[in-house]
Amino acid sequence: METTKRCLIIDGNNLLYRCYHASQHLPWENEFKAIFIFLRVMISLLKKNNYQKLLIVFDSTKTNFRHQILSEYKINRLATPLQLLQQMDLLQELFTQSDILLAKLINFEADDLIASFVSQNSKLHPDWKLDVFSQDKDLLQLLSSQVSICRYTKGEITLFSCSEFCQEYSFAPHNYVDYLCLLGDRSDNISGVSGIGIKSAQQLIQKFETVENLYQNINQLTAKTQKILAESQQLVYQNKKLITLKKDLVLPINWEQCDFSWEKWKNNQNLIEFCQKHQFKSILKSLN
Repeated sequence: METTKRCLIIDGNNLLYRCYHASQHLPWENEFKAIFIFLRVMISLLKKNNYQKLLIVFDSTKTNFRHQILSEYKINRLATPLQLLQQMDLLQELFTQSDILLAKLINFEADDLIASFVSQNSKLHPDWKLDVFSQDKDLLQLLSSQVSICRYTKGEITLFSCSEFCQEYSFAPHNYVDYLCLLGDRSDNISGVSGIGIKSAQQLIQKFETVENLYQNINQLTAKTQKILAESQQLVYQNKKLITLKKDLVLPINWEQCDFSWEKWKNNQNLIEFCQKHQFKSILKSLN
């Protein structure tokens, strides 16, 4: 029986931020604890599945094209701690030295690179499965028969599939953008439609699929809902520009460069020396 060909794409910023905050609760005194947790998570992913391709994607700059649409975009985020920035630089250096492919692009977020990479390569390589590791809910819009979202659920790494999404929301993953256009996204400082909650947003997208179709058929709704939506039309369409991920970027990397071998990487001398230098004893053990 032929083994399924799998590619893993890791949202590097998302994972390292979470590792950094988790590391603050570790009693172990080590200034590189976030990298330690990142490597542990990554190794558990790689050992669990036989990935033949691997890509790790990072944000390039703090601001991007979305700030030109909404100047307050992500303004609610706390400043990145210096210790985290230092660990991010060191981690990226480690991956470069241990032959793991990184990607970032000025003026675009890691999510946009992931969306472009997944969208373009799933069409070019229909016999491959692509797993995206991230807790970022925006990436749910990428789900398909080929694409799954890999995430933490109750302390375990699980794959969330397109069919599971459809069962939970009763609309297609590509319409998740339209759903968020109505709800907004508090974590990114994107306001939703006042008066539209989770249940009503879900029902509207189940019925109309897109916000454009919703506004074209607004007369089918109650007078109260018509008024709420009419007053927020500009906001909703602005949200669509903010939340829709770019799928047509010219990528700085290509499919062939993503080739990965667990057997080769676990024996990489730069990786081993890095772990020895920083006293990552359990990482060294898990590599063996």
